[in-house]
Amino acid sequence: MKKKRRKPARVPVPVQEQGAVVKRGRGLTKVALVYPNTYRAGMSSLGFQTVYRLANQDERIACERIFLPDTREKNPAIKSLETGLHLDQFDMILFSISFENDFLNLARVLRATGIPLRSSDRNHIHPLVAAGGVACFLNPEPIAPFIDLFLLGEAESLLAPFFDLFHTADRQQLLSTIETKMKGAYVPSLHSPIFYEVDKEPVLPLPKAPGPDKIQVQYLSDLSRVKTTTTVMTSDTAFKDTFLIETLKGCPHGCRFCTAGFIYRPPRVYPKKTILTAMDEACGKTDKVGLVSSAILDHPDINEICKYGKKKGLSLSFSSLRADKLDDEIIRMLSDSHVKTATIAPEAGSQRMRDIINKKLDQKQILGATKALVDKGIINLRLYFMIGLPFETEADVQAIVDLVLEIKSVFLEASRKKKKIGTITLSINPFIPKPSTPFQWAAMTGEVQLKQRVAIIRQGLKKTANLVLNFESLRQARAHALLSLGDQRAAGLIELALEHGWTRAMKMESDYCNRVIYREKSNGLDMEFSPPLPWDILAHRVSDDFLLKEFSRAKNEKNSISCPMKPCTACRICMADPE
Repeated sequence: MKKKRRKPARVPVPVQEQGAVVKRGRGLTKVALVYPNTYRAGMSSLGFQTVYRLANQDERIACERIFLPDTREKNPAIKSLETGLHLDQFDMILFSISFENDFLNLARVLRATGIPLRSSDRNHIHPLVAAGGVACFLNPEPIAPFIDLFLLGEAESLLAPFFDLFHTADRQQLLSTIETKMKGAYVPSLHSPIFYEVDKEPVLPLPKAPGPDKIQVQYLSDLSRVKTTTTVMTSDTAFKDTFLIETLKGCPHGCRFCTAGFIYRPPRVYPKKTILTAMDEACGKTDKVGLVSSAILDHPDINEICKYGKKKGLSLSFSSLRADKLDDEIIRMLSDSHVKTATIAPEAGSQRMRDIINKKLDQKQILGATKALVDKGIINLRLYFMIGLPFETEADVQAIVDLVLEIKSVFLEASRKKKKIGTITLSINPFIPKPSTPFQWAAMTGEVQLKQRVAIIRQGLKKTANLVLNFESLRQARAHALLSLGDQRAAGLIELALEHGWTRAMKMESDYCNRVIYREKSNGLDMEFSPPLPWDILAHRVSDDFLLKEFSRAKNEKNSISCPMKPCTACRICMADPE
C-alpha cells in the first residue's frame, strides 16, 4: 500500500534521503537523537549516523533525528525530521556532540523547547537528557549541569546495555544506579566537580557516589565485528552524495596537540574484508566513496582497498593525507578519481616546532608531496598551520612564511609544466590546548601576541599570487578554548552567552575566563604538586604520566616514536590500562 505523503510543513529541512527509518506503533520508546548544529553538519558526521543506525536496530526504540533549525527565528520550533514530533514529546533526548563549539547550541535547543536547562530543575515529566560523542569524552564538565546522564566512549559498546537498563528502571532508579551497572555511564549529580582555583567560595563535596571514582571511557576491543558507514544518503552534506566508510579509529603518530592520537590509542584497524564489503554496498547507491579516519594511509591494506574501489568504478576521496605517506600509487588513484584539491598539514613552519609537536615531517617530504600532487594534475593545495603553539617564537612564525614560499615555488614550477596553475589555500588556526593530550597543561597564547603573529604572516605573504589566506577568528578561538578546558562553572558562561553573546559574557566573567584559558595548569612539570583538572573524572587508556613525559619531550624538542598499533598488553609504552 502506498504510504501517505507527509506534509512538508512537518519536515524541518527539505531533503531527499535514502535509508531513513520511520517507526510507528504503540509501546515504542521515542528517542530524539539531536545533533546541535545544522542538518548539513550533522549528516556529515559518521558518528551521528552510526548512533541513528544502532538505536533503530533495537526493536523497542523509535529513534528520530533533530537538528538546529537553519533559521533566524528567535524561538524556532524544534521538531524531528521523521515525524515532526516536538522535542519535549520524546521519552529521551540523546545529544550527539562532536565539537565543543556546539555546547552553546545544545543549550539553545533545550531552551527553545521550554525544557529546563539545568538537570536539577527537571523532573519525571521531562524527557531524560543524555549526551555522548567525542566532545563529551574529552571534557563533559562545561555542560555537565545540563545533562542527566553521559554515555562516554564509542557508541557500539554503550547503546545496547544502556537501552536495556532504561527499560528496567524508572528515571530516578536509573540515574542512581546506572554507574554501578555499566561502564562509561556518568551521572554528574552523583559526583563532586573539580574546579579551578579562582576567587570563589569552595564547593562542598557530595557524599561518595555508589559508582566508581573515575568513569572509564569505553572502547571496542577490536573492529572485526562492526562496520561504520553512511546510514542515510543525502546530497545535503559536506560530502555530497558520498558514501563514507571508516577505515581506522585513532592515529598512531601522536602529534602532541591532537586528541585522536591519544584518546583512541592504540589505533584499531577495520579488516580489509569489512571495507571491501562496504564498498560493494556503496555501489548500489552512488559512485562516490569517502574513506574516513585520522590516519587513512596507515591502514596496512590501503593500496589494495584503493585498487578494489577503482575496479568497482568508484571515485575515492580521503578525509586526510600525510605528506610522508603519499606514494605514486595513492596519488595516481586520487588523480583517477578526478580529485582537484589535496590537503597537507605541516602544522608548523620550522623543523624545531614540528619536533616540539611531534609532527614527524620534514621540509623535503612536504615539498616532495607538493610536486608529486601537481605533477599528477591535482592543481589545488590546502595547507594547515597553527600559531601560538607551546614554546613557539616569532622566528617559528616567520618560518611558516618561508615554508609557504618554498611550497609556492615548487607548486608554480610543477604547474607551469602542466600549463595550468591552481590555488594554494592557507588555513591558520590558533592553538587551543585539548584535554587528554600532552599539551593539556599548556596555556593558550594571549590575543595580543596572536594578532602580532597573524600580522607576520599577512605581511610576509601579502604579495603572493594564487594564495588565499584564511585565519580563524581569534574571538571565536577564545570561546572555543573556554569550552574545551572549562570546569562546571563554564555552564554559567553558556547561560550568559545565550542572553548576551560570547563577547559580553566573557567580559562579565573575565577573571574566570582568563584563569581557564591563559594560565598554565601545572606547577611546571612537577605534577606531584599540580592541581587536578576538571576532566580528571574520566579515565582514558593513556596515563597522565605518559602525557607528562610527552610534554617534557616537547619542551626538549624531541620526537617520540609512533604507536606500534599493538594491543596495550603487548606494548605498555604509554602505560595504558590493558582493560
